[in-house]
Amino acid sequence: MRYNIESLIDDIKKIEAYYDAARTGREFNFVLDIQPFTEQVDAHLSELMTHKTEILKLPLMNELKMKLFILHIRELSVECFFEKTSKKVFIDKLKAVQHDLHYLERKL
Repeated sequence: MRYNIESLIDDIKKIEAYYDAARTGREFNFVLDIQPFTEQVDAHLSELMTHKTEILKLPLMNELKMKLFILHIRELSVECFFEKTSKKVFIDKLKAVQHDLHYLERKL
């Protein structure tokens, strides 16, 4: 499971880099850039979900928090490619996801 969490942490780092590149005017190709990355993130999330029962047993994790965590990562993996993405909303989601990932990394 540690590998899954580390993979997601790497994905979050890439999301930040893509977002910074998009904000500076870089345009991304859907087929070459966006689709493969979102599929990779989905694969990492699917692997993590195989440990859902174990994750939900943690003191600060519940079903709703887990659903939001997954939703936010999926949204970020797409939103990071577009310059028009709201910076405040993006950063709020990013911080929430990073917090949850670091919590999982420490506890599992």
